[in-house]
Amino acid sequence: MRRVTRAEGVGRRIAGWLFLIVPFLPLRHLFDDPPGTSDLPDPGEWALGLIVCAGLAWLASRRSPRAVERVVEALACVLRRPPFPAFLVAALAGLATLLTAISLEVFRRRPHLVDTIAQLFQAKVFAAGHAWVPAPESGAFFVTQHMVVDAGRWYAQYPPGHPAALALGVWVGAPWLIPILFSLLSACLVIDSARRMFGEAVGRTTAALLGLAPFFWFMGASHMNHVSSHLYISLFLWCFVRWAATEPRRTTGGANRPGWVFVAGLALGAAFVTRPLTALAVGGALAPAALRVAGPGRRWTAVLAIAGFLGVASLYPIFNAATTGDPFTTGYRRLWGDAQGLGFHVSPWGVPHTPLTGLRDALIDLGLLQVFLFEGPIPALVPLGVVLAAGWQSMGSARADAGAGRWEGWLLGAFLAIPAAYFFYWHRDAFLGPRFLYGGLPFLLPLLARSLHELRRRLAGWRPAWLGRVDAGTFAAALVGVAFFHSLAFGIPQRFHTYATSLDSLKRDLVAEAHRAGIERGLIFVKVSWGNRLIARARGAGASASVVERAYRRADHCELELVLRRAAREEWPGTSLDRELVSLFRTADELMGFQLNGDPTLRFVPGRRLAEVCAQEILYDRDGRGAMPLVPSYTNYSPHLPANAPDLGAPLVFARDLRDLNGRLRAQYPDLPAYLYGGGTFARLP
Repeated sequence: MRRVTRAEGVGRRIAGWLFLIVPFLPLRHLFDDPPGTSDLPDPGEWALGLIVCAGLAWLASRRSPRAVERVVEALACVLRRPPFPAFLVAALAGLATLLTAISLEVFRRRPHLVDTIAQLFQAKVFAAGHAWVPAPESGAFFVTQHMVVDAGRWYAQYPPGHPAALALGVWVGAPWLIPILFSLLSACLVIDSARRMFGEAVGRTTAALLGLAPFFWFMGASHMNHVSSHLYISLFLWCFVRWAATEPRRTTGGANRPGWVFVAGLALGAAFVTRPLTALAVGGALAPAALRVAGPGRRWTAVLAIAGFLGVASLYPIFNAATTGDPFTTGYRRLWGDAQGLGFHVSPWGVPHTPLTGLRDALIDLGLLQVFLFEGPIPALVPLGVVLAAGWQSMGSARADAGAGRWEGWLLGAFLAIPAAYFFYWHRDAFLGPRFLYGGLPFLLPLLARSLHELRRRLAGWRPAWLGRVDAGTFAAALVGVAFFHSLAFGIPQRFHTYATSLDSLKRDLVAEAHRAGIERGLIFVKVSWGNRLIARARGAGASASVVERAYRRADHCELELVLRRAAREEWPGTSLDRELVSLFRTADELMGFQLNGDPTLRFVPGRRLAEVCAQEILYDRDGRGAMPLVPSYTNYSPHLPANAPDLGAPLVFARDLRDLNGRLRAQYPDLPAYLYGGGTFARLP
């Protein structure tokens, strides 16, 4: 087995301390409570969870050590008893049940983020045999945040990989099945990769961790493109492991089987056309390892990997050429401009991205992963952090002769390459958890499973005085058990309830509701808030997406309304509207939020009297009432965009309600009866 070099050992120790320290950093206070951190526990919460769990584990280990050992042995017996193929089938069956239940009961088989909504619509475009469809004549009624309207073309800003995968589901009428199938395939590949790298016991433990990881379930049942990327990265790792494991004996003079490295390149190319930055980070991290495996005389195999990668990755510039007209201009850049790219600059939404914000985002994502991975009371990566920080490498491993030590370093490097790459990306959010790190689970979970076995082996029989002569191995097993019991009893059910009861407006199926109301044909206007109408009208009038987003955040909304009305009367071109919107920008101190219509994003200059047209917009959102009702009748429009046919020619057409402007769209559909949808009901329009 290749020895771990001093530099590698130091790097692993640093990574271990990183995993141990990050949860206990007061990140929300250090960075002035950045958005998307509401689920990030304070250091005191983690400390309390550790103290309570450690106390319970110590009592169990002190009073009933044999009972703890019997429980551990029983669980180990359950994991190792069935033959591996039967065990794998059982594990996948359990995961299939979980993923299906979450898709049906929590997400209602629908996308829940504007990203996924745009990609599902693009999937319908692909399923119809097109890369783009003609832009709607009245764009303001249909425009959504991440859909590009350019040169008469209408398409999503995203790479084509994930929409192409969802198109398979569109063809069979069930796009929600694709994430489930992809997640099951990913699980199978990751489990088998762990088995091949570290032995069957670690493979089985990896399967158990997948079955206990709600971050994997919830993300894996969603429509997010991270699911497709996760599958392709899992396939890349599996092929890489198979290729590395076929090293010939020196006496044969043969080469590694080239087929595996070629398929690995294909898989990484598929990841690139789905989530390019993640794929490049992973590929860059493992490229030195691949050259080392190939050896000096067989580096020609790198050509196969590159050929496989480019063969699939080239689909992205082909898609760009078909949509933006330039192979090297992505939909992101066409929609948001040059500020969309990597690096330190002002983002398309007007927020500066600096090295400090990059570091903040990376640390926050690592902190969120510690809670979202298992929803436990202690940081999820404590076992891995302890093993790495202590410098316990693969000594004594049953697979040591196969070079298990090298895999630890390679997997760790591949995982950490992902947050390192996103350090240069200006955007982050925490929808369903630290989603940018989801593509790193194929590397992280086998490492975590490996660390649990290493801890058990290292600590067994050690009875330190500070632990009251309790066996440290028994204590560690009890601590892990207490943490997982809390997760199963409290953390996971709470997360399940949160997701199941939130974002109700995104879970409504308007096609099904229309059919239940007896509507088979119709032009249905979806009532939205004033702010939504402002953004749509500005985009529909030709203003750039970046300027519109910044104006909505930095302008008085009544001033914005007046400018849009003037632009419509005088028929300004988009460039003129952009200049006028920029002139409305104000500092944060000059604006204040007013929930006059129930919308917390509404902003005005304090003390200024509203123009009559603005007051009428607010009154409309209030359903003509003097005060805002408890439940607004307006909703989001974007979730219902994919209910339309790509050519907007189906018997049911769903459009945004733009009040007095609705007549323009009705004139384009004279044969369809018109309805206004709001508050869960359809009102026939005269």
